[in-house]
Amino acid sequence: MDSRTNTLEQVIFKASTNQIKIPKYQRPYSWETQQIDEFWDDLVQENPTFFIGPIIINIEHKDQEDGYVEVVDGQQRLITSTILAAVIRDTYKEFGADSRANNIQRNFIAYVDDDDNDKGFRLIPGLSTSEFFKNNIQSANSDIMESEPDTKEHKRIKDNYKNFKSTLDKYLSSETSNDAKIEKIGKIRDRLKKLIVIIIEINNDNEAYEIFERVNNYGIDLSLSDLLKNHILKNSNDTDTAHSIWYEVEKNIRTAESEMKKFIRYHWLSKYNFRTEKKLYNSIKDEIRNYDAFLDELQESSEIFNKILKGDRQDFNNLKINGRDFSKKIYSIIIASRYMGISQDNVFYLGLIRNIEKNKILVNPSNFLEFLEKFLFKYFAVCTLPANKVERLFSKYSIELEKECNSENTESNIKKNTQTIFNNFKNELTLLIPVKELFIEKFKEIKYSTSEKNRKLINYILGNYEDHLSQNNETMLNFDEINIEHLLPQKPESWGLTKAEIKDYVHNIGNLTLIHRRINSEMGNISLENKVPKLERSELRINKKLMVDVTLNGLSWNQEKIENRNKNLANLSYDTIW
Repeated sequence: MDSRTNTLEQVIFKASTNQIKIPKYQRPYSWETQQIDEFWDDLVQENPTFFIGPIIINIEHKDQEDGYVEVVDGQQRLITSTILAAVIRDTYKEFGADSRANNIQRNFIAYVDDDDNDKGFRLIPGLSTSEFFKNNIQSANSDIMESEPDTKEHKRIKDNYKNFKSTLDKYLSSETSNDAKIEKIGKIRDRLKKLIVIIIEINNDNEAYEIFERVNNYGIDLSLSDLLKNHILKNSNDTDTAHSIWYEVEKNIRTAESEMKKFIRYHWLSKYNFRTEKKLYNSIKDEIRNYDAFLDELQESSEIFNKILKGDRQDFNNLKINGRDFSKKIYSIIIASRYMGISQDNVFYLGLIRNIEKNKILVNPSNFLEFLEKFLFKYFAVCTLPANKVERLFSKYSIELEKECNSENTESNIKKNTQTIFNNFKNELTLLIPVKELFIEKFKEIKYSTSEKNRKLINYILGNYEDHLSQNNETMLNFDEINIEHLLPQKPESWGLTKAEIKDYVHNIGNLTLIHRRINSEMGNISLENKVPKLERSELRINKKLMVDVTLNGLSWNQEKIENRNKNLANLSYDTIW
């Protein structure tokens, strides 16, 4: 193997002389929001770290007539770089800088040889995404916003384009003139092509397969925990004890079905400062002096983390604030978060529970937690807005809480300052609550599917609707005994309809209700006339209200009524329930 330092301009952009192909054995494109945010942070920080890692290429086919090189490791960065180049191109067009947009297309995305011959595109993705990528990213007049991704990989490409576009627009928003915006785009363009990689060249297909397998088997997933484990054991005063504690931490995280790298980062975010994953190891090395004490922290925190992810009601017993039991309230929001499929808020719960267990929280945060649950539902569960900014807030206020609870202030000042922390946190989150129009639009997109995550969210929504109708916010339905029921069945032959006719609205949340399993087993795909008497036996208020809708203007249940119920539930959710 041969290695050298290069820039992205030399590897894939203007100065590159070879097409780059992603071979068939490569994994699908997998970068998501966190990696995109970190990539952007590398470009815009005040003192940028231009080095973004090694790229391994196979040059065996480089000198053939239509020579190319293959990516053994590094496809995620190269695809992401091309997506950002497309965003820059399209943003230039928006401001009338067509010549600059054409330069990006010609020099960053398309491949033109020295004789001005069009040779296709600089990057050829794998088979699973090449057509989608060509049509919606690489083509000069592509419009990915109008695309309809049909795989998770395609959806990631579209989502990452939208993320970069939104972030770039926000980056430009401080400028008032088009000329200033165009010049500022140029700074991102120039920083992108200057990003530094170490190119490692091999010259054999067989080696490429072997190296690819080794690189992925030794995987980045374990690198942070392995590095930290070795560093802690090396600096511990009692290696045997440290090894035993580390094993217990790993066991807790494994039982919680999570990852060590995620847990370690969440612990750090809850107590020290905000760091991206790739900068965390160096931060720990720079800031921690007593590694035995830090390991004890990790053990304590891993037990709390395990409770947050997998704990039952009894695991939260004896959480008291000023002598009053707080267990039910904290368990309630954690369960709500699980049903909504959210994890970023776990950073804040780590800090909150840690200090409640130590009897250092002196102010009851019930009102704040009720607000927080409503925020999480609107921002994350329904509108699926970017997590990065909110994750920073969870870290910020968990750290502030940690410092105040462990300060030398008087008890009265700690109470006062803690309440201020909760108030300030609420005020910052309030500014991020999505507008009602967006909420209503996104609520329409919630559809029933067989995935556990989807069913949990629908159970959560309909369960809270039931609580609202019952005017009872203290009882959680037992979803082991209750099923989600389609009023208009998925197999609608007894209704005189076909699957094709109802496919656009049968899974709409307006067509869904909750029903006891015993009654649900009797329903099947029977007609509306036969279904109504069975629903009338249900004690749930959601079904009593549903019967009012069904019998309005005569006994019927059709697309119009389903969509009206959906709209009414969305409005009620935004204005009242949450």
